[in-house]
Amino acid sequence: MSVFAPNLLDGRVAFITGGGTGIGKEIARTLGRHGAAIAIASRKQDVIDAARDELAGEGITCLGLTFDVRDENAVERVIDGIVAELGGLHIVVNNAAGNFPATLDNISYNGFRTIVDIDLQGTYNVTKAAYEKVLKEQGGVVVNIAAPFEHWGVTYQAHVAAAKTGVISLTRTCAVEWAGRGIRVNAVAPGYIDETEGVDRFNAVGDVNDRGLKGSKQDIANAVLFLCSDAAGFISGECIRVDGAACVDMLKVAPG
Repeated sequence: MSVFAPNLLDGRVAFITGGGTGIGKEIARTLGRHGAAIAIASRKQDVIDAARDELAGEGITCLGLTFDVRDENAVERVIDGIVAELGGLHIVVNNAAGNFPATLDNISYNGFRTIVDIDLQGTYNVTKAAYEKVLKEQGGVVVNIAAPFEHWGVTYQAHVAAAKTGVISLTRTCAVEWAGRGIRVNAVAPGYIDETEGVDRFNAVGDVNDRGLKGSKQDIANAVLFLCSDAAGFISGECIRVDGAACVDMLKVAPG
């Protein structure tokens, strides 16, 4: 049972990139269960079709889209399509991301560029298009899925840390520049979230959960739902870490 009112987002349209799997799909489900009409996107048609059918089967109004966030022309066409199909756009969740664990000496030039293009450039592309086409005139909410790497060096994650730290900086600048237009822009930085593709990849290269604490996809979705709601009406430019205090545990030793 949700602690949030089921009609919390009634009348709103939310667009979640990377919404076909994992955390993105859980965010889409949670926003949809609380009243929003949903548009989800992925690069793979079979993935997005399956996710759309799953969410629609739960009674959620869901539009499935296939495109690449790196292609700004495709991004603009998708935003236009959402507005035409669902009647508007009020919430944008930038969740699409790429990742693979690798040390610096094993990340190719192209590998580094690819992650920055998806994670950072893709977030900019979607946010910029949504702003120009819809949010600039009516206001709205943007939530960017970041990572808690802003103040630390992180093994196997040089490419992702660079891109996601850029996402946090972009979040703050958008929040400042667009505050006068009624647009709130925030970020959520997940910690160790169980049963996700990213964690599975890291478990293959070593133990990345010293403290033994695991969050869930629902924990991230709840944080996003809060930021999208009127309860967060004066919160902008923030990055909320949802990581069970991992980032402030300097010794990484949890007492029994």
